[in-house]
Amino acid sequence: MSQSPRAAPAPSRTRRLLNRVVIRPLSWTRLVSWRQWLLVGVPIAIAVAIGLWVAATLVEPAPPRRVTMATGPEAGAYAAFGEQYRALLAEDRVTLDLRPTAGARENWKLIGEDANAAVDIALIRGGIGTPEEAPHLESLGVVSYEALWVFCRGKAMLDDLPALRGRTIAIGAKGAGTRRLVRKLLGANGIGDDDFTALEIGGVEAATALLEGRADCIVLLEPPEAGLLKALIYSPDAQLVDFSRRADAYTKLLPFLTKVVLPEGANDLEDNRPPKPVTLLAAQTELVVRDTLHPAIRTLLLQAAAKVHSGVGMFNADREFPALRTLDFPLAEEALRFHAGSRPFLQRWLPFWVANLVDRLIVFLVPMIAIALPLVRVLPPLYAWSVRRRIYRWYGELMYIENEMLRDLSTGETTDFAARLDWIEHEVHQLHPPLAYAHQLYQLRQHIDFVQDKLGLIAQRAQDAPDAVPVPATRAQGADADAVGGAAAAGSLDAPGM
Repeated sequence: MSQSPRAAPAPSRTRRLLNRVVIRPLSWTRLVSWRQWLLVGVPIAIAVAIGLWVAATLVEPAPPRRVTMATGPEAGAYAAFGEQYRALLAEDRVTLDLRPTAGARENWKLIGEDANAAVDIALIRGGIGTPEEAPHLESLGVVSYEALWVFCRGKAMLDDLPALRGRTIAIGAKGAGTRRLVRKLLGANGIGDDDFTALEIGGVEAATALLEGRADCIVLLEPPEAGLLKALIYSPDAQLVDFSRRADAYTKLLPFLTKVVLPEGANDLEDNRPPKPVTLLAAQTELVVRDTLHPAIRTLLLQAAAKVHSGVGMFNADREFPALRTLDFPLAEEALRFHAGSRPFLQRWLPFWVANLVDRLIVFLVPMIAIALPLVRVLPPLYAWSVRRRIYRWYGELMYIENEMLRDLSTGETTDFAARLDWIEHEVHQLHPPLAYAHQLYQLRQHIDFVQDKLGLIAQRAQDAPDAVPVPATRAQGADADAVGGAAAAGSLDAPGM
């Protein structure tokens, strides 16, 4: 008894899934020749490459996650500002490294004079540097006032600086930045370095030297609530210089200075200290950055500055800082936009890093869309022409054979033309156009069959009457030829580029 053949094993579930998800969707690619793929794919690849190159030249690199800021002495106002900046930037996952210094002068050296120093941001007092000395620096605006406190030993209050000629003056410690400011003030009054004795001390050390008689005058840059200032104002041997007589002249000649007024009783209302209003000169502090600092970080710094410095102070009004003022360095574009109220749109609704990523993606997408839109209009007709051309090129062969059939053909010629038609038919069978063009392929095959049938009739007549005089094509045959030619012509007119 014969056994029935064993059935083939059913394909596994993995195989069926692979066939459904991967193999079948990709099978249509075999219906289009590589020439068609290249005709369409190469322009797209070139356009994409150009778009990526254009976008790469326009887009900014991603903002850094760590930047460094030069502050000042650890117990000073600059250090306190730096701590507040660090806390605010940390909310947007940006680490701010604080670098303590001796003061504004050392800050200037790190960010202005030393191009290799790893400092991106610094608080710089006005009058310390110039754009010619540091063309790589830009300002984000003025963020605070630093009052210039000039105390002189004696009982009588002085009303200006010329009386300091020939005195011993504590101009500040090295790196504090006060020394350069004092020399500019004295120089404006014609007091050179040889006209006074300079003590390079500051702070508590300078105040002690004044009270002990080792210094005739001292120059301090301290916040008005500093305990050191209260001690000096209470001392009967120290008098605060009042600049009310010529303060306006100083601010005109030295634009980095501004006039401020210490109100009567500001230091102590109960004892009414000072006993009357005192006009002081104040240096303006700028927040400066290197021109290489990422624009997004600059915007974050400006937002932080608005929170740190916007409160009311002894010498400034509410929301006076940060202020859009040009002192020593040119203002950055981000500062102009920030003070104009144009906060980045995406940062109003998205977290900093998400907004920055979306903003950079938009820069990539704009040139890509600009290139893709023309391609959408050009490539479909180009592809349609490339597909139709593969079909309509055979109509030239059919028209040639049909025209030859209008004359008298020998048996050998009919055999050759029949072989040629068989070859055309074989080649046409190798075409696999997309389904949208299948009807044109079938029309071509019908026309090939028509010409083959017509050639078969001619060959049959030649065999039936070998000695007869060949008869020209009948009117009906001519009409049939016109039909094929008309179909070919119509196809040629449909094909773009023909």
